[in-house]
Amino acid sequence: MPQLRDFLDRFRPAGAPGAAARAAVPVDRRGELEGELGPVLALLDSVDAECAHMVAQARYEAARITAAAREEAAAQLRDADRRAAAARAEAVQEAQAAARGEAAGAVARARREARQVRELAGQRTPALVSRTVALVRDLGTGELRPAVGWPDRRSEPGRPG
Repeated sequence: MPQLRDFLDRFRPAGAPGAAARAAVPVDRRGELEGELGPVLALLDSVDAECAHMVAQARYEAARITAAAREEAAAQLRDADRRAAAARAEAVQEAQAAARGEAAGAVARARREARQVRELAGQRTPALVSRTVALVRDLGTGELRPAVGWPDRRSEPGRPG
């Protein structure tokens, strides 16, 4: 460690212009600075190495965390895809069930209408058969008579009779 006297010698002018002064050797500033700062900077060498180690470790940890986050994101994406597929399948099943219900209702309505048509045809068939038989019988006579159970349409207003 430099002495106080050495420290003060740094401020002594050497070779200044003007009157002749006592002869002195110029101060070696670079050597003094290296002497003073060398030990301090030597202590910082270990700190610098420690900082480099910390930065390297932080980069390693960041890469590890990034990889783990990517893996987690991929797992969440796979899970979301699986849930979306399940939701689509459920929606398809619900739509099919609704369509089946509508189809069953349409079939039931069609069966009711068919039964009504059969009943109506069953009710009208005897009268139509009777009229047809009467028409066939009257073919030879030229006279048309109303069939049994069938109205005489010749007597309706607006019809030629």
